[in-house]
Amino acid sequence: MNQIPNRLSLLRERMHSAKHAHGAGVDAYIVPSADAHQSEYLPACWKRREYITGFDGSAGDAVIALDSAGLWTDGRYWLQAGEQLKNTGVDLFKAGAQGVPSWQAWLAKLPEGSNVGVDPRTLPRITFETLRSDLERRGVSLVGVDENLIDAVWSDCPPMPDAPIRVHPPEFAGKSSKDKLADLRSEMKKHGAAAHPVTSLDAIAWLFNLRGADVECNPVFVAYAIVTDTNATLFVDASRMAPDAKKSLEGVASIAPYGEFESGMRALASKGAKFWVDEHASSQWVFALAGDKVVERSRSPVFFAKGVKNEGELKGMRDAHRRDGASMVRFLKWLEEAVPLGGQTELSIARTLQAQRSSDERSIGIAFDSIVGFGPHGAIIHYRPTEASASPVSTSDVLLIDSGGQYLDGTTDITRTVHLGEPTPEQRARFTAVLKAHIALATQRFPRGAKGVALDAVCRSRMWAEGLDYQHGTGHGVGAAMNVHEEPPRINATPSGFLPLHPGMIFSNEPGFYADGRFGIRIENLEEIVRDDRPAEGETEFLCLRALTLCPIQLKMIDASMLTEGQVEWLDSYHARVRDELMPLLDEDHASWLREQTRPLREHAGA
Repeated sequence: MNQIPNRLSLLRERMHSAKHAHGAGVDAYIVPSADAHQSEYLPACWKRREYITGFDGSAGDAVIALDSAGLWTDGRYWLQAGEQLKNTGVDLFKAGAQGVPSWQAWLAKLPEGSNVGVDPRTLPRITFETLRSDLERRGVSLVGVDENLIDAVWSDCPPMPDAPIRVHPPEFAGKSSKDKLADLRSEMKKHGAAAHPVTSLDAIAWLFNLRGADVECNPVFVAYAIVTDTNATLFVDASRMAPDAKKSLEGVASIAPYGEFESGMRALASKGAKFWVDEHASSQWVFALAGDKVVERSRSPVFFAKGVKNEGELKGMRDAHRRDGASMVRFLKWLEEAVPLGGQTELSIARTLQAQRSSDERSIGIAFDSIVGFGPHGAIIHYRPTEASASPVSTSDVLLIDSGGQYLDGTTDITRTVHLGEPTPEQRARFTAVLKAHIALATQRFPRGAKGVALDAVCRSRMWAEGLDYQHGTGHGVGAAMNVHEEPPRINATPSGFLPLHPGMIFSNEPGFYADGRFGIRIENLEEIVRDDRPAEGETEFLCLRALTLCPIQLKMIDASMLTEGQVEWLDSYHARVRDELMPLLDEDHASWLREQTRPLREHAGA
């Protein structure tokens, strides 16, 4: 039974009486995708946008007005959202599509004198202030409502998570928490700041070398932190911490209850402490707690330090990717043999892949719910099979598999598109176009400090040359034994794509093609940014990419006539490296299969 209309009705009743600084009542209420920590992936208790709209994708913002409602999401989710919003009373707005207003522009068209409400904990300061300024010019007020109105009507809301918190092993962390805090304090001192709240969950886990399990597939825990020039406090329930986790903080940080973060901020503000508050990562509420003592609002030093992996983190990522590649080889061989026999579905395949990864002694789960899309489902960019939706998989069409693993030493994310029968000429042509785009990015040299948006164009231009495009970014940063999505870097045309690129950063290279209602294709490797030792003019330092992901790209899907000799050389060289690094991890049966899958392309094409 569709409960969304009833939930909307209850919410609108609360909107009529919502209290705020201007009085009571709001004409529209913003329900962002994020929580108070600006997380992409949320604990169950904070999936408010999903509760009130029914859309469960990882990105999307909702606005509920008294007589209408809308959900804005990007091209990855247009098909999924279209299905999930049917008969809910929530309209889909395809964010980024031509002629479609943003939710901010939609709110600006409300009648003059309207009040727009939002929980100030759920909007970053920069978003809140920009929106407030835009609305005020149109006679509309943005008001903070301290009571979250979704929570007020969510009678069976799940409890706060309480999973155990563990130490992230020093050999994988690569740097002690004490040293990380020293680096942070050094940057704070340069900017005249004596206190720095850290609110992003992955930043907190990284800074203190701790890991948790409060968010499905993300090894983080719900907490706040405040770092001052003399001490640090982690605001989290101490009873959740393993003994070695508590011990690791001795002489590093004190522990206080999660609910005391507010009083901790107010106490520092009352003493005149000068704050560095990241306006992109911290909410309007956190800014308000700092009062008029904010002296720096740029990106947190933790944000950039986390994005540039240290040697311990890079070694762990490389090791994890070798083992993950061996697991993928075992899985793909099984897949090739099992599907022709019948009885496999998208869901059974996802479960088999998860089981294969879980056999690794360092496995701690999956990095995200596996995307296994057969035929038309492959065209739904973030499709995830369920018991109700899972299609049988056969040899008749293309199968797209996007998956990843979480390990003690690293995080993986890989997409392979295969055909277990005979691909059509169109499918091979589209696959080869995607491969050419992938190779263009994989082989690109670029100066240190270049922006992700430039690499997005390098990759995407190969698709444009064929009259093709894809409705998602080319790449996202990946954490080291951390969240599968992180910033920096981002390889796209959003503001995040304008952050500079440096050695040690890791991101995905994943162009794609999606024929709505027919099939989808994506090829994804994770890439490590390394220094390029080839000669260059002047003193500019050039960088290049080295693939972390080690797994064959299906040869039968490639139209070799569409590739240049240089592109063929890249593929053969990549496959030779896959063989060299994975063979020692495989038995002879799987090694034999891998040799066949990584033959030189011209040899395969002539067979």
